[in-house]
Amino acid sequence: MNSSIEQNLENLGVPFAIGRSADLYDLPNNQVLKLFFPSANPKEIEAEYENTLEVSRLQVTKMHCYGKVKVGERLGIVFDRLDGISLTKLPDKNPIELFRIANTLANLHFKMHQTKSQKLRDIKQILNDCLEAKPLEFLSKDEKKIISEYIKNLPEGDSVLHLDFHPENVIVKGKEPIVIDWMTAAKGNPCADVSFTQLLFTDGELWPGTPKLKILFYTLIRKFILSGYLKSYKHLSGLTNADLNRWRLSSLLLRLGLWDIQSERENLKQQIKLWLSKGGNV
Repeated sequence: MNSSIEQNLENLGVPFAIGRSADLYDLPNNQVLKLFFPSANPKEIEAEYENTLEVSRLQVTKMHCYGKVKVGERLGIVFDRLDGISLTKLPDKNPIELFRIANTLANLHFKMHQTKSQKLRDIKQILNDCLEAKPLEFLSKDEKKIISEYIKNLPEGDSVLHLDFHPENVIVKGKEPIVIDWMTAAKGNPCADVSFTQLLFTDGELWPGTPKLKILFYTLIRKFILSGYLKSYKHLSGLTNADLNRWRLSSLLLRLGLWDIQSERENLKQQIKLWLSKGGNV
């Protein structure tokens, strides 16, 4: 599909799903339009488009990208429609699947990290951009200098990184898990990606408006899945807790610098300040 093609919002009908940044609409030929909200950053949309093309070329995902469209003033990307359910929802059909999610996540993530890319942006560049972004303005010039030196000394790598890897971003089609949502993809050391997934499970906001009782239930489930995921990934890779701790600050910077979710903001700021006060020994 050519990027110049215009779509009519009325012809699209009602979105079948609404996310944090976009509406999702059915299209003919078993395709889906991810139509971003007017407030979405065009650079981030372009990044998702280019990243998806690259990871599809590398066969890291079987989700294909067919092009960009414009609907009024809104930008969109056309993808395959994946007729499946997220990894999170598998236990609704078969409760035993709850005990398989962690291992599936670990194996998918480890396999992803075996693929190398020279085209995706380096995670260190992304971290430095985050450091200069508005959400990190609470840091002083000296504090930023300390963090910049920390970023410089992080281990190098050229593995494909997702940087938003969690069960909702894995769609199971038949029996095949397919990783989606590549806006934040990068290249770098795999530990960065694992550390960020750990942060999502421990500090990431559940969907806004989730009832308190469900929050308690999902928090317990997340702890269970995270424990199994880390155990499996460490077994596959030889990753240690020391490796993960080394990348903890990078995860805080990414989450605050790229997402800046209001309900998470103060907690992330406090953790960054704590890291600085203890010289990285957190």
